[in-house]
Amino acid sequence: MNALPLSGKKVMIDPGHGGRFAGAIGRTGLKEKDVNLHVSHELQEDLEEMGAEVRMTRASDTEVLPGGSLRDDLQARCDLANRWPADIFVSVHSNSNNDPEVHGTEVYHARNASSRSKVLGRLIHQHMVDELPLKSNGVRKSDFYVVRNTHMPAVLVETAYLSHSGNEALLADPQFRESTAGAIARGVRDYFAVESEIRPDPPAGQQGPEPPPEEHLLAPGDPLEYLMAVR
Repeated sequence: MNALPLSGKKVMIDPGHGGRFAGAIGRTGLKEKDVNLHVSHELQEDLEEMGAEVRMTRASDTEVLPGGSLRDDLQARCDLANRWPADIFVSVHSNSNNDPEVHGTEVYHARNASSRSKVLGRLIHQHMVDELPLKSNGVRKSDFYVVRNTHMPAVLVETAYLSHSGNEALLADPQFRESTAGAIARGVRDYFAVESEIRPDPPAGQQGPEPPPEEHLLAPGDPLEYLMAVR
């Protein structure tokens, strides 16, 4: 019996933002792109220790498609996962809100997500709220580009809020980042333990209405100025 629970599983980790796409910035100057990358490296290590084959859409502070538009950069992340192909896709982000009192953690999947995406999101979120000092904001649905255009179970994890002083202090702490990665990894482990028991979705029928052409390019907390990169 293989003692490594994720042996043979292929996981694509997507550290949100990078390069000139900095993401949210906290009041102390902490940049989302840097937090995302650190958490993602820790997550890669945790998953590999469980036996998974792991790839990252970026491994340093750069865009995935240097010089491209935001839309092109997001599509490049999806292409890496789809062409591999990965078994699951996990995008790591940190949130922001105009209201500095908003705080906590949430996980997103696409509006028309598969049952597997929903279970993956629920299990990751459960570990996040059970293991970390964070308020639960639930598992939510929205058609952010990377979860809408990947062909495997996909979630976007918003770890905590850079716009909240307490959450920003946590995100600045390397130990908290390691703990965050560990919680996500255990959610992934639990997902693969039950994946075979999840009933497959019925064949796709008529597609629903197309979402707005630009808004889905932004993850929660992204500056609206990012939309300029689309044009």
